[in-house]
Amino acid sequence: MLLNILSPEKRIANAIEVTSVTLPGSEGQIQVLPEHADMIGTIETGPFAYRPTTGAVVSGVLSSGFFEVRNGTITVAAETCELVDEIDVSRAKHAQSKAEGALQDPQLDPALFQKYERKLQRAIIRQQAASREFASLE
Repeated sequence: MLLNILSPEKRIANAIEVTSVTLPGSEGQIQVLPEHADMIGTIETGPFAYRPTTGAVVSGVLSSGFFEVRNGTITVAAETCELVDEIDVSRAKHAQSKAEGALQDPQLDPALFQKYERKLQRAIIRQQAASREFASLE
């Protein structure tokens, strides 16, 4: 299988040969293996992992987007994507504090409330990802 992972800021994977891919689907974790049926789905914020045909499992965090499995190629387009070793834990902690503070405002507009909820969720998941391996995602 071939894997492509991209966001508006960068491309993490470009036609990498893989044996498995695990994604945070909107209806739960999804694992794509060789000869998987073609499908399209949405991605929620959460951990992802893939196993290249040569090398160790690569893991990170994705936030909202979509994925497509078609003819043995998996394409993931996410709002943000970050490999575990790229995560700045102190920055994630700061983002968590900032989001928690904003969510305390009783006058916060509902749209901003949702925005800060997503920022809080992403900050927490980034910290969790940086502190452990995703061996369970293989």
